[in-house]
Amino acid sequence: MTHVVRGPITPEPQKRKKDEAPFALTPRDHDRLHAAFAVLLSPLDAVDAEQWRGEVGRVLGELLGADRSAFHLEIPGVPVLYSEDYKQSTLDDYLQHYEKIDLGRIRREQLDLEVWNRWRLHGPKLREFWESEIHQDFLAPNHIFDSMGITVPVRGGSNPATIYFHSEKPGTPQFGERGVSLLSLLLPAFKAGVRDLVRYSRQRESLTIHLDSLAEGIRVCDLAGRTVHQNPAFTVLIESEREPEKLERAIFDVVHTLIGLSRERALRDSPALAGKRLVQEVHCPRASYEVRGSYLGRELLGAELRVAISLSKVAPHTTLSDTALQEKFGLTIRELEVARRLSHGLSTKEIAASCGISLHTARRHTEKVFQKLGVRNRSQVGPKLRAD
Repeated sequence: MTHVVRGPITPEPQKRKKDEAPFALTPRDHDRLHAAFAVLLSPLDAVDAEQWRGEVGRVLGELLGADRSAFHLEIPGVPVLYSEDYKQSTLDDYLQHYEKIDLGRIRREQLDLEVWNRWRLHGPKLREFWESEIHQDFLAPNHIFDSMGITVPVRGGSNPATIYFHSEKPGTPQFGERGVSLLSLLLPAFKAGVRDLVRYSRQRESLTIHLDSLAEGIRVCDLAGRTVHQNPAFTVLIESEREPEKLERAIFDVVHTLIGLSRERALRDSPALAGKRLVQEVHCPRASYEVRGSYLGRELLGAELRVAISLSKVAPHTTLSDTALQEKFGLTIRELEVARRLSHGLSTKEIAASCGISLHTARRHTEKVFQKLGVRNRSQVGPKLRAD
């Protein structure tokens, strides 16, 4: 069967003479090289694996003069092949059919190359590559006329990690010795970034499995209030309640109070926030619940601070209801809100921030609460609310 080569044929790269000076880096190249090292060595600064892989492709692609990129990495819960430049259907086609017949992949495995371009892979056999099914049916139709990249083993994984850089033009200097030299410089940082991301992803998977095994209900939220993870026990408690809206309102209140505190302090990674904990009791028709909120640091669940909510049933008589407290002590709705926060250990400044009121107003409400409850300090507020 005769194949027709689609698209331009890549010319054989010219080899640099022995006494010829290596390529020079411009100041702009230096800046891009520094940016490439920074992103490769900081995978945990990204919100998730896709963001890091996309950023690696963009930053390194700019340095190398690539038109597009793709990143192959097998870690739990994310797509194996990720790209910001190709449609998902194109990536799926490659994984489902063309990966098996990819002569470039086969040659990388045979030669055990970590840094490669087309000339290193195919050399004198480039004609055979241009006439292959992978080139004619997949690469050329997708305007991939030159390639280079890095392929490294993944400890404990069955397949290596590979980042591909593609050019719509054949035989460009950027994809010759210059590109290979730059990728060789970046190779140790690429290995380190992949290693850290894989290790973190496995730890996160273990943490998720552990959370799901707990009898206590756990929900993890990001700093926009969105649920990142919720274990089965939490779902059961919510779904068993006849009026889940009341419970969800209390959870919302704790989550957004903690979010407000983190923003007000602008210290998302500060140790001062690590020990902050809020507790609120909620009385529903079927049961009473304790909602406990605290922070999870980036070392557990990624670059952003997270809010962890634990939910458990408590004896219904441990805390007076809102209505009972208002009737017993004559508290207004705002004073009751302040009293709850005082019992959680919040300072006057934190109460002002979480309630959206001025510091002066928060002090005035605090004084009123002390007066109506008949207490002299914050430590006495909690027992009063619990009718201890």
